[in-house]
Amino acid sequence: MFQEIKNSTVTHFKARIPIRITDHNYGDHVANNVFVEYLHEGRVQFLASLGYTEKDLEGVALTLSELHMKFAKQAFYPDVLNLDIAVSNIRGTRFDMDYRGYSESGDLLLIAKTEMAAFDYGSGKPQKLPSKFKERFI
Repeated sequence: MFQEIKNSTVTHFKARIPIRITDHNYGDHVANNVFVEYLHEGRVQFLASLGYTEKDLEGVALTLSELHMKFAKQAFYPDVLNLDIAVSNIRGTRFDMDYRGYSESGDLLLIAKTEMAAFDYGSGKPQKLPSKFKERFI
């Protein structure tokens, strides 16, 4: 899975996320858990670029149902995470988002995949992905 994402040439969105000094851990590099926050920030920026939010994607909400991440290199302040994001594996109620994160100098920092599920928070049940959203990436 990670090799496939690393070698992919598909990018639907590029996010630029500044690394903050407060993102560092006791080892004086960006803490691993902070990269999950970076993915979230990139995902929100991507959805906003399409006119969506995580609470409203053509009338359905999204929830993160799976997360896989591989760390390639440590990140440090002051730098910027350049995050390439692509939508893949679209199915009935779910789709994947693939991420490749690079330092400002071009070093690969991380490879990740999140599975996003269309969801109705009122009923607590999965929802079908809207056709209008799927058609953007097929």
